[in-house]
Amino acid sequence: MYENWELVNSYFKNHNFAQMEIDSFNQFVEQKLPEIVEENKTIVPKIEEVKIELSNIEISKPTITEADGSPRTSFLPMEARIRNRTYAGRISLTMTLYRREVEQDVRKAYIGDLPIMLKSKLCWLNGKTPEELVEADEDPKDFGGYFIINGSEKALMTQEVLSSDRVLISEVPKGIAAEVISTRGAFKGRVRVVRHTDGMLYVTFPASPRKLKLFVLLKALGLVTQREIKDAFPEEKEIENDVLLNWQNTVAKTEEEALDRIGKYVAPGQVIDYRLRRAQEVIDAFLLPHIGQKKVDRLAKAYYLTMMATKATERYYGLRKEDDKDHYANKRLELSGKLMEHLFRYSFKYFVKDLRFQIDRTITRRRKLNIATIVRPGAISERIRFAMSTGNWIGRATGVSKFMDRVNYLSPLTDLKKVKSPLNKNRELYEARDVHGTHWGRLDPIETPDGPMCGLVKNLCLTAEVTTEAEEKPIEDFLHKQGVRLKKL
Repeated sequence: MYENWELVNSYFKNHNFAQMEIDSFNQFVEQKLPEIVEENKTIVPKIEEVKIELSNIEISKPTITEADGSPRTSFLPMEARIRNRTYAGRISLTMTLYRREVEQDVRKAYIGDLPIMLKSKLCWLNGKTPEELVEADEDPKDFGGYFIINGSEKALMTQEVLSSDRVLISEVPKGIAAEVISTRGAFKGRVRVVRHTDGMLYVTFPASPRKLKLFVLLKALGLVTQREIKDAFPEEKEIENDVLLNWQNTVAKTEEEALDRIGKYVAPGQVIDYRLRRAQEVIDAFLLPHIGQKKVDRLAKAYYLTMMATKATERYYGLRKEDDKDHYANKRLELSGKLMEHLFRYSFKYFVKDLRFQIDRTITRRRKLNIATIVRPGAISERIRFAMSTGNWIGRATGVSKFMDRVNYLSPLTDLKKVKSPLNKNRELYEARDVHGTHWGRLDPIETPDGPMCGLVKNLCLTAEVTTEAEEKPIEDFLHKQGVRLKKL
């Protein structure tokens, strides 16, 4: 009975409970911050002769600026607590100003402050021995994984969300729906293919026309002939019948006609050339952006839509089961690093918008244009500090940041292990609140609050670990080296 206790004791002795939060934050700083800068690399204001390019984002270890304006490094967490300051590092960005394609100014500009997680790679406490931690007035048993905002210790509550880029089949009043949340950067677009009870297939995506037939969209994406569309679907009798039914009931015959049907909705009353161009822009930008947002990606999007339609049709004929949204394979947990990524991306976009405004205003007033005068560091710092102080996050989420209870050793442990669902607490949602079989070994079936949040706020088990996001390309390259080849359609 006691033969495994030695292993359990060893796990708790050598394991930091906040390690997954720390790893998540480290990944945000090392990988995600440069990606966000790359997304907004070139800033072109209304005056087209001016351009700014951004590169090389750097975060310093926490520093403090005294009342007389002098900066000081080696700013320890205990000082931040006592003096009611924010434990944050300076964000620096290399900015290059071009005017008429000629380089005018290059500067490493200070653009704001980023709160630093305790015990992360950028924290002064990282790698210190228990004796050094005691010298720094810190508890050697403290596992970190939280922030200090205006002297208050704040933990970010893990958010439970539906998995992006995964097709889920469900029953809807009109028939069967295949749905995917397609994500690229800050943009999340819900794409739905519905197989109505009469056999017709319809598709909806952001900015799409109402009641858009799937086959019209497939033709707009480049699958024009009956043979091309038929080959994109599997050779099952039930599916072939649906394909023929939809083909006969699709009025648009050519790619141009199909694009024009979409164009008449997105650009009503415009000339045909503009309508066609607008339709193509909407398809590229808003339809399945995780596959790509260029013209060359249209065919891949068409095949992806046929896969969704196939799944919906198979479910209608009982050839496959409905997907369970409460199954934990269909969920993702957003840890501190992912939440900070959402917040920083929103703040950085506002900073870029403010930069454009400052450039336009400086040129309009005929003042000398240089980087020092157009950068406002508060644009980023204020938004991050406000969100972390109040807990009001991007996407209308509330209670994301919470004051950490430090009255005993176990209280902060429960704060770091809490998992919150975004579902509305005022609705019944019996299935979402219930214990699911896939919670076994991952979530505590007992530790949940009474009242309206019952089953929506959960706790991770002590030995449960959440992995960080992984890159797809190395896995694809490895599979290619092993001889795996894409099936040619």
